[in-house]
Amino acid sequence: MAEALKVILERTSVRSFENKQIDDEQLKTVVKAALNAATAMGRQSYHISVVQNRTLLNKMSGAVASLLVESEVPSLVERGQDANFDIFHHAPTVVFLCSDGTHYSLADCANAAQNMCLAATALELGSCYIGSFVQAFESKEGENLLKEFELPKGYVPVFAVALGYPKTKIFNPEKERVEKVTYIR
Repeated sequence: MAEALKVILERTSVRSFENKQIDDEQLKTVVKAALNAATAMGRQSYHISVVQNRTLLNKMSGAVASLLVESEVPSLVERGQDANFDIFHHAPTVVFLCSDGTHYSLADCANAAQNMCLAATALELGSCYIGSFVQAFESKEGENLLKEFELPKGYVPVFAVALGYPKTKIFNPEKERVEKVTYIR
C-alpha cells in the first residue's frame, strides 16, 4: 500500500497526551502541511494561530466548562464540573484555523486541519480535530480571549487541532462502515 494511503487509514483522534512539548521541526512540518492544503481558487482564506501558551488554553477551557455547567444538561454539567476537563485534552500545542468568513473559508480551514492531522500521524504525533472550543468565544470572557489571538481583522477561530505525543499506543480500530456509502451507477 502506498505510504500516503497508509497514513490516511491509520489516522485516529488522540485524546490523551504526554506533558511534553512537541519538537519545533515537527510543528513546522505540520503547519507546512496545513499551508499546502487545497483551497477554493487557491485563496487560502484562513489564518493559522499556533498556541503553546498553557495559560491561554486553560482560560479557553475554563470558559467552555462554565458554559457546559450553565447549560443545565446533566451530561454536559457533569463534564464541565470534571476537575480534569480540558477541551483540548491537555495537548501541549493547539493549532487554530481561523476563517475570514468568505464563502469557502470553512472548507479551506477544514482541509488545512485534515492535512495537519495526517501530517501528525505520519510524524507519529497524536492529533485531535476540535470544533467545540468555539463556545469559549460566546462566554463572558469571549471578547478578551479573542483579542489574545491577535488575529488579522475579520478572522475568527473555527477549528482547532490538538497536537502532542500520545500517552498510550495509538489504537485504530477498523473504521469501514459500508452503510455510510451509497453507490449510484
